[in-house]
Amino acid sequence: MFLEILAEESPMTFERFMELSLFHPEYGYYSRGNLPGKGGDYITSPCVHPVFGGTLALQILEIYEILGRPAHFVIVEAGGAQGYLAKDILNYLSKKGYFFEYWIIEPFPAIRIIQEEVLAKFDSQVKWFEKPEDLPPFKGVFISNELFDSFPVHIIQKHEDELFEIWVEVKNEEVVEFLGEISDPAILERITPYLRDWGIDYRTEVCLSIENFYKNISKKLRKGAMITIDYGYPRRDYYSFERNRGTLLCYYRHKVVDNPYFKPGHVDITAHVDFTYLRELGEKYGLMNVGFTQQGSFLAGLGIEQVLFEISKGSWKDIEALKFLIFPQGLGSSHWVLIQGRFFNLSETPILKGFSLSNRLHLLF
Repeated sequence: MFLEILAEESPMTFERFMELSLFHPEYGYYSRGNLPGKGGDYITSPCVHPVFGGTLALQILEIYEILGRPAHFVIVEAGGAQGYLAKDILNYLSKKGYFFEYWIIEPFPAIRIIQEEVLAKFDSQVKWFEKPEDLPPFKGVFISNELFDSFPVHIIQKHEDELFEIWVEVKNEEVVEFLGEISDPAILERITPYLRDWGIDYRTEVCLSIENFYKNISKKLRKGAMITIDYGYPRRDYYSFERNRGTLLCYYRHKVVDNPYFKPGHVDITAHVDFTYLRELGEKYGLMNVGFTQQGSFLAGLGIEQVLFEISKGSWKDIEALKFLIFPQGLGSSHWVLIQGRFFNLSETPILKGFSLSNRLHLLF
């Protein structure tokens, strides 16, 4: 049935195909309730150990103090999966005597049901919203962990010294791709500075779809910060001549597959984040760029070892989880943390503990 829906709309850009494959209300990957974890197709940091959320709670508390302890301080999360990150943050905060409201943006009913079960203990603190536009204005923190890598991307390919966009269509009950015209001039604006370094058949991605989400969140955030955790690169690295096949990744039943057209709606499709793009969006919508560093440095700067001591027995499994979160062999160097925000003193950038060991914001300029 889903193939018939794709056939009716084809030909379409790859971006549109990715959007339908992930977010179609009935047949999309996320609409079906697919989530990370042991039973899912991939692992994220909140699935590894509660110490990730507990350590992130320390950064939230520091921002709360910088804002002058507002009477109504809210934590907002999008892309919350099962709700483990929310649970771990709220558990740690409650141990410290803080009971903030926690708002979750969740458009998929199947996933919200799971979150409600996981967060039943905190039902008086948690509220759900379908989209960013539904949020009331707030002071606090917006958090996302591996959210923006799921936003649909255009795929661009250089072929015989010309640039094309990847389009797809359904033929003989299969999804196939072909080279077509570039659909949006904004794509060329993004990649033009790097074209001279690209070889023949260089392929990459351009994401334009994050902007509307960023704009809506920035409208709602009166004072506070956006904390973005994801895998990606500064733009110079993203479009380097060495990365000639792009960053697109697909997951199916715990395995990486190289065919995004295999079982549409059943395969997770992701692309690495262009963090320079997020820096530019922050500036465009009035957010101060505070810091940018790898996840391992960020968590270590906040004192993840002390948090682990507080919330666990320090077993070998706990230690192995900590290593996976902060060491390069795990998620420590593949994932980056970007914090942007609005603070009372707009002329001074606050110094956050998460960037006490490393702040590589200069890489985004």
